[in-house]
Amino acid sequence: MSALRAKARYRVLPLPQVQREAKKLLTPQQLAEGIAVAKQLRFYPTVPRLGIEPCGEAMELRVESKSLNQQGWLRAIFFVDDRGKTIYVVDLFWKKTNKVSLADLHRINYRVRQLKSVLSAGGHPWKSSE
Repeated sequence: MSALRAKARYRVLPLPQVQREAKKLLTPQQLAEGIAVAKQLRFYPTVPRLGIEPCGEAMELRVESKSLNQQGWLRAIFFVDDRGKTIYVVDLFWKKTNKVSLADLHRINYRVRQLKSVLSAGGHPWKSSE
C-alpha cells in the first residue's frame, strides 16, 4: 500500500457547497461509493479506470458503480490546482441523459472562476464567504 501512496500526486477535496449537495443528493451507500471513486483522482492523470473528459474550465468525472447507475448518471466536476497539488471537486449532479447541459456548463465555469479567484488571492476555499 505504501507504493501506492508514493504515487499519489494530489489531494482531493470537495468544496463546502459540494459537500452539502452530496448529502442531499446521495444515499449513505452512494456517498461512500462516490467518495471511493473520487479518491482515485489522487493519482490523476494516470487513472485509466475512470471516465474523465474536459468540461468547460474543469474536468468531468463520470462516477459509476452498481448503486449509482440505477438512478442515472452521476457527474463530479473537478478543477486541478497544480501549484497546490490539490484537486477540488467543484460540482456534483445527476444527469438523466449522458450529456452536460449548457446551464450545467455555466454553473461549472462560474464555480471554477470563483475558486481560481480565491486561490490567486492566497485565500482558502473553506474560509471564503460562500
